[in-house]
Amino acid sequence: MADTLLILAGVSAACGSAALRHAWSLHRRSSLWNAAGWGLFLLGVVAGWWGAGAWGVSVASLVGMSAALLILSHAAITSPAADSAKASNRRVGMLPERGEPLHLRRRLMTFLIVVILAMIVSTGLGIAAYGLMALTGAAEANSVVTGFFVTPLAWSILAYALLMEERRIRQWATLGILAVPGALALIFGLSA
Repeated sequence: MADTLLILAGVSAACGSAALRHAWSLHRRSSLWNAAGWGLFLLGVVAGWWGAGAWGVSVASLVGMSAALLILSHAAITSPAADSAKASNRRVGMLPERGEPLHLRRRLMTFLIVVILAMIVSTGLGIAAYGLMALTGAAEANSVVTGFFVTPLAWSILAYALLMEERRIRQWATLGILAVPGALALIFGLSA
């Protein structure tokens, strides 16, 4: 039974890659093909989990990624060369136009918020995750690993969210709200 589920997981993941490639090669966006592709990936993950747990999910993922590599390699080799295609010179506001102010204070503040303060808040979220695991009776090693897992994940998500926010006050509000779990963990002594 487990072997059948693993085979189903691999075939489903490979078909998911093929369905997504087909969906993305169409001239118009196809919600049906996109849903079918992602649904096949989900079926592969579920079948892999039922067949062999985390190992089954990793096998299904490996088959799906290998199929995607082969499909995209074939597409890259067989696609015609684009002679007339030029690189875009569209500017995204990274640098000011000639004569405009550099806004260094605003840029430095964005850096401090996204890198330094977001890392501090993410570390607090990692400490809160550690404390939550410890409260639920998890072993010390599992609690530490969970805290170490949450910190970079929270930092990357938080950095993305902060960079997408245009208003500074909303950046501060996001940091303030997400700092609460870490502060509570430190106040109640859940960090050690």
